[in-house]
Amino acid sequence: MNTSVLILFFIMSILYLSVVAGLIYLSYNYVKYINKLEKDNCKCSEDMKRDMVKNFSYLILLSWVILFFVILFVPPKTLNILNNKYVSLFNYLFVVSYGFLLFFYSKKLIDESCECSESWVRDAMQYQSYVYISLSVISILLFLTKLLIGNDKREVFKLINALRN
Repeated sequence: MNTSVLILFFIMSILYLSVVAGLIYLSYNYVKYINKLEKDNCKCSEDMKRDMVKNFSYLILLSWVILFFVILFVPPKTLNILNNKYVSLFNYLFVVSYGFLLFFYSKKLIDESCECSESWVRDAMQYQSYVYISLSVISILLFLTKLLIGNDKREVFKLINALRN
């Protein structure tokens, strides 16, 4: 194998693992941050969105752990479900939902000048929400464009019928 391909693979692997580690780190810090707000009885942070951010963060942490073990112990041919169009669409919608949730919760804390919630984690929530929303909207638009322009137009009609029901 060509050494430049190996170097590129190594660089991309490190970049990918760094991003994944960063997402796991942020999700862990969101849970820790919200637990601290609850422990300190921060009244201005009390909101249904606070619990939702915490639960979404737990779900993200759990899903990364499950995915890690699935990749280790499941044969590669069985992992084709991860390339399924509907799984991809679900992931895009999940991420955009989480992005909006992070945005509205961090915006609430900032707008109310909630002093007990001041932390770099609150700011990270806001900036991460911008990234999640932007990437998810672009991904959904590309997904829909691929469906419309792609060879299999029946998929579009299946998707429309599924949304109607």
